[in-house]
Amino acid sequence: MKKIVLLFLTASTLFACKSSEVKTESTVVAAGTVTTTGPDVDLIKKSITAWADGDWATYASTYADTAKSTHNAWPSATDSTVSVKIPVLIEGFKKQRALMDGNVTMGNSIIEVVTMPDGNKYGHVWVELSWKSKKSGVVGKSVLFDSYGINKDGKISYEWPIYDTKDVATLNQ
Repeated sequence: MKKIVLLFLTASTLFACKSSEVKTESTVVAAGTVTTTGPDVDLIKKSITAWADGDWATYASTYADTAKSTHNAWPSATDSTVSVKIPVLIEGFKKQRALMDGNVTMGNSIIEVVTMPDGNKYGHVWVELSWKSKKSGVVGKSVLFDSYGINKDGKISYEWPIYDTKDVATLNQ
């Protein structure tokens, strides 16, 4: 009898120490994609080429009607002057372009579009820019990083460029 009780106690102890398997559901989120070709990349190329050439109608056509641009600043929900609508931006570009001898030249560039698992698309551009001042003849240069939102209609919904303004500021000197 002692052997049966000992066997029962040993078996009970072993079963009590066994880890129980917990079943959980896990959701695997599909990975996003990055591309350097395709219609969204072509949209960004069309936009920056039109900007460099001063083709304002084509430039404007790449943006959604509600699109805004925030240059060298952090977008702000409390300061409505930080981001501007594209037509206002174009008017500023026209004044700036009047100070340049010819168009902006684009050098080396990288253009990519990231599509997130939820379908949202974000474009990124790194490009070398140069131009010549009409007044002084000095060549200005800058490297531009630009981030874009691309909506489901294939238009740019926002633009957020970051660049050094040192040479831009000397255009009128």
